[in-house]
Amino acid sequence: MKVEFINSISRLGTDAEKYELRQKLFGTDDVLPMWVADQDLPTPSFILEVLKKRLEHPILGYNHMPDSLYQSIVDWQAQYYYEVDSSDIVFTHNVANGFFMAVSAFTNPGDAILVQPPVYPPFLTASAIESRQCVEAPLILQNDRYEIDFDVFEQKIIDHQVKLFLFCNPQNPSGRVWLKSELEKLAAICLKHDVVVVSDEIHADMTYPEHQHIPMASITEESQNNTVTLSSPGKTFNLGGLQIGYAIIANPELKAAYLKICQANAIQDLNLFGYLATQAAYSDEGRQYRDQLLQYFLENIERVKTFFHRFLPQVKVMIPEASYLVWLDFSAIFESQEALKDWLVYNAKLGLNDGESFGKAGKGFMRMNLAVPEETLTQALAQLKQAITSNTLPK
Repeated sequence: MKVEFINSISRLGTDAEKYELRQKLFGTDDVLPMWVADQDLPTPSFILEVLKKRLEHPILGYNHMPDSLYQSIVDWQAQYYYEVDSSDIVFTHNVANGFFMAVSAFTNPGDAILVQPPVYPPFLTASAIESRQCVEAPLILQNDRYEIDFDVFEQKIIDHQVKLFLFCNPQNPSGRVWLKSELEKLAAICLKHDVVVVSDEIHADMTYPEHQHIPMASITEESQNNTVTLSSPGKTFNLGGLQIGYAIIANPELKAAYLKICQANAIQDLNLFGYLATQAAYSDEGRQYRDQLLQYFLENIERVKTFFHRFLPQVKVMIPEASYLVWLDFSAIFESQEALKDWLVYNAKLGLNDGESFGKAGKGFMRMNLAVPEETLTQALAQLKQAITSNTLPK
């Protein structure tokens, strides 16, 4: 199976969020959108064929989740040396929906929830929406790489009597893949203080070969009993529109509390096409496709790194260890986040994710989505070069 990602595919007229929200987010439709984390690459043909075949049947009635679906998830997680029992799997509508339900299931109004900014924006908003306290233990930027201050992490838990830790593994927006030694320290601290860990591992499948994704729940039997793992094939296989998510919960008490929230919101199974797509993705063919996709992403990352090194070396490019998202540090050039955003929108004509939406630690940064065809990336870099050479940068 040889996969090529060369030509752009128009998404206009498909109600694609990435394109339809340009005016609202950037004040103009005249930007190349490289923000929200879905791909401008075609959903794999072997998944589409499964969906097309099912559409040949004229009835789209209620469906149940077959044993084969659960087994596909068990087998997929096994590649990370994570032994999952099929009875521990609970379906959600997506990963974000999954951790919002976790907040409701494992905390009460007023309880404290710990996050590590800069981090996926819904982590920061979940607490307020659910009337909980958001406690921040910011990551430390050292040598262009994020690290954890474990002393600060533990002290925040003690000072605020934290009940729940929302963890991004791998990290978003930086693409940092956490080491086993780091996970062991986090797990030990959370166990010591009876803090439940909710680990968002949706980017795990896009960990690059020189790194290793380790599920938080796989560290020890105790950490498995204290961790809720959230995942989905949505990012890797570009299935966001099917609203696929699942939680893995080994602890019977945590699972019962979680199911209670699911039932209160009438959430139980995946939709028909969601489960068919998941089974198709979590297959040998899916593994082969994923490996080729990662190689393509690495080529795009290298192109962006080389571009900035040559044309705008003041920008630091944080090379992701997982995912197709690149975290760009413009702080040496722009003092104001507004000025940075305006330059990108009105001079480079690019729509990227605002770094400050990931927390205060994101000031001076922007997140760029490189899951685009070769043609699109070429256009984006040409627009950047034009903006750089037009003397519009701050003096």
